[in-house]
Amino acid sequence: MYDLSNFRKNYSGKSLEINTMPANPFDWFSFWFDEAIHNEWGEANAMVLSTTDSEGKPHSRVVLLKEFSENGFVFFTNYESHKGKHIQANATVALLFFWQKLQRQVRIEGMATKLSPQQSDNYFYSRPYENQIAAMVSKQSQPLESKEKLLQEYEKLLKEQNAIRPCNWGGYIIKPFYFEFWQGQPNRLHERVVYQLENSNWIKYLLYP
Repeated sequence: MYDLSNFRKNYSGKSLEINTMPANPFDWFSFWFDEAIHNEWGEANAMVLSTTDSEGKPHSRVVLLKEFSENGFVFFTNYESHKGKHIQANATVALLFFWQKLQRQVRIEGMATKLSPQQSDNYFYSRPYENQIAAMVSKQSQPLESKEKLLQEYEKLLKEQNAIRPCNWGGYIIKPFYFEFWQGQPNRLHERVVYQLENSNWIKYLLYP
């Protein structure tokens, strides 16, 4: 057994001043995201996507944010994957960004809808050719007989030089109704600011740590 009771980290992040934070949570997210890009190692656009299946069981995985605006947060996947089937059953999802160096996390809840075929085409054909072929060959989340079989199918399609976006591959946009910005602080007195959408207006308030 690992005893982690003394495994602690002291926090000393910048304090959040709710009165000076903008009325629109997308503006604050953009500010934090820019800082994450310039201060984090790895992929600042990596986010945990949480979904629930038809039986209400939760599932989480890391996906990559590919675009965001006031319209929402965009990622791409196979629509027949586990996550795609979960979203079809329950379109309410959650996102989590964790930027360790900045001692920050952002929780987002919202509704996921598919992008248009044209929007999915635009992104698909902007990807490296090898990635396009990988999307074509992958029956995501289905059992795989062997890695060799996958590579054989990949090499076969790669030689054909004819990448076409599969109809079961594309994007989702998540339209938020809830943001929570978390900033680590000394003595575990962490700061949490919530933006909640009510009657088309964003309501801003603090939470206890």
